[in-house]
Amino acid sequence: GRAPKKTGKTPVALDSKSDTNPSKQHGRSNSTVQSKQSSKSRVPNEPEVTSEDEEPSKPVKDISLETYTLYKSVMLGDIMVIGDTDFLKHSEFDYRQFETQAIRKLDKAVSDDKRSFEYVSGSALIGAKNVPVKHSMLITLEDNFCWAKVERGIERWMLENKKEITVKLTILYKKTGESDSESSDDDRPSKKKVFISIYS
Repeated sequence: GRAPKKTGKTPVALDSKSDTNPSKQHGRSNSTVQSKQSSKSRVPNEPEVTSEDEEPSKPVKDISLETYTLYKSVMLGDIMVIGDTDFLKHSEFDYRQFETQAIRKLDKAVSDDKRSFEYVSGSALIGAKNVPVKHSMLITLEDNFCWAKVERGIERWMLENKKEITVKLTILYKKTGESDSESSDDDRPSKKKVFISIYS
């Protein structure tokens, strides 16, 4: 009983005593000490509560069930090759698959004329309810990788609680006759005659 009174004045001695005491307790009964430590660790729930409060703040809104309206339009000059509407979730649209479908329909559209087609431009206009047209997001689509920008724009507005989000996807093609002139029997002789008359 004398040692604790003297060592109580010096913190170094207290630490050494406190370090030696648990070691003896562990040697005698590990189960009782562990149960006390575990019960103590369960009492302060403050760090767990704060972590739960922080998790919902990062995703402001669960957009897994949110949908947007996609208007698809593929034009070959003045001819509409694809005109359709889909109701999709975020990251559900497969632009590469859509592009493949469009090319197949374009091939059929120009097969009668024995012509080919050429890509002119592509764009996606993202709009929403109560959002002025000047504040809409216009994204140029040069390839399928550009669609990732559209998905980010959709996600951004879903998290901002925008209502009735719409995306107007417009792809323009034009007819070309250069490649068909080589395979066409009617065009090739006429061009040869023209060249001959020029050189003569």
